[in-house]
Amino acid sequence: MCLLLIATDTHCGPTMQGDKKHNVIIRHVSIYQLGDGSFKTIGEYFGNQEEHSYFRCIARDNENIRAGTYFVVRFNKSITLLPREIFVRIYVITSLRDGVLSFKCRIPDHRYAFVSEMYCGITSMPIDVKNLKAWKVELIDKNDQVLCSRQSYMWQ
Repeated sequence: MCLLLIATDTHCGPTMQGDKKHNVIIRHVSIYQLGDGSFKTIGEYFGNQEEHSYFRCIARDNENIRAGTYFVVRFNKSITLLPREIFVRIYVITSLRDGVLSFKCRIPDHRYAFVSEMYCGITSMPIDVKNLKAWKVELIDKNDQVLCSRQSYMWQ
């Protein structure tokens, strides 16, 4: 089961890398339900206990759990242009009874130059993608300053 929600062209503003300014834009946000096996590598099958992300940037609200609902945020440029000490905050509404749920994940500092997407996972509690009414994704710095955001149509 896979639900694909797309958002386009959200301006994240200038970010600094050395002395250069770069405008980073969110091109798409896709939402997937991913199981533990989606992240398991061949090394783990042969006894290596450590998870290797290889060429993926993966952030989770509970780093000890892999399975969950992942917001895959795709940018127009490499994620190495984003500042260090950055977080993603995800707001979701699954029912009026539960209201707005908020989750925060730290984006790892190890990033690969050619990667332009991040896997941001809600793993601390089950979120049924079929019941997802609205969502909002924000990239924030360590001072809770919003660097860029994207939301579903229904969030408005």
